Amino acid sequence: MIRGDLSITLPKIRLILHKFSFWRYYGIIHMGKSTVSVHDRGEDQSSLVYPVVSRRSGGLSVGINLFPDGKRCSFDCPYCEVRPFVGSRVFSAEALEAELEAFLAAGYKAAWAPRPVRDLCVSGNGEPTLSPHLWEALEICAAARRRHPDILAPGACPIVIITNSTGFMDEETARRLAEFARSEPLDIWAKLDAGSQERFALMSRSSYSLDDISEALGNFARSTPVTIQTMICGMDGAAGGAVGAAAKAANDAEALSYAARVNAMLEKGAAIKAIQVYTLARAPLEAGISALSDEAVMRFVGLVSGALNRPLPVYGYGERGTGPLRQR
Repeated sequence: MIRGDLSITLPKIRLILHKFSFWRYYGIIHMGKSTVSVHDRGEDQSSLVYPVVSRRSGGLSVGINLFPDGKRCSFDCPYCEVRPFVGSRVFSAEALEAELEAFLAAGYKAAWAPRPVRDLCVSGNGEPTLSPHLWEALEICAAARRRHPDILAPGACPIVIITNSTGFMDEETARRLAEFARSEPLDIWAKLDAGSQERFALMSRSSYSLDDISEALGNFARSTPVTIQTMICGMDGAAGGAVGAAAKAANDAEALSYAARVNAMLEKGAAIKAIQVYTLARAPLEAGISALSDEAVMRFVGLVSGALNRPLPVYGYGERGTGPLRQR
């Protein structure tokens, strides 16, 4: 169902949002204090729309949360900032449409203008491809772009979906994502946090096979371009995490293993637009997980770049800042 042609006015928005409590409308307008290190999703994490400052988007990113009722993910990453919780509301397309329109019609001007909106980003409290509402949420975002070209500039403000890549193993999910990307400006940021199964198990704490995920990601990227996103962090306090010089050696070895995995995808025709290597910017789920220094991030970037068989942009993002680090 495409809802973008409905006639939406600010009084109607306020009336609809009143059903979900007034603070939600107020919060959308006054979330202007968000920073790279604070990605506030409102009271009890249940806002469906949450504007944030994003390093990898390069500024203001409007987040779309499909899981206001609780965290839902196929991974259990120790570095994740979203703690398990039970929310007070359930997702509805009507509420998403109203919250997004409230932000674009009033909240943006009140708290964020003239800062440009870099993207509409479907992420939030879990893995988007697990939500049965993903498709209508994408359509609502597409309709909002058509209604507000002055804020969501054509050619400069895509829809982004951040995924852990497990959804590519489902043929129906992969097919529908590819179809949407052919009809709308959709950027797919696909997670690949490791080159080895050992590191992958440490980072995802899941039973998935990294080979299976890599194969599915590579197959998907043969028809639909993707950006690969990769978290690297200190794990001195995590079970199985290396410490000191051992950690540096392990990271170096992992960078080369990672590059080999990306090379295998490229050799089979995967269209990889870029690689984003980033470290922690927000407080993680567990103690013992820490941000790496800018130097460590760029060392990983340099090793990966040098080991790739073909030129590919590889960007590093440190703990702070709203853009990529520069190689020194």
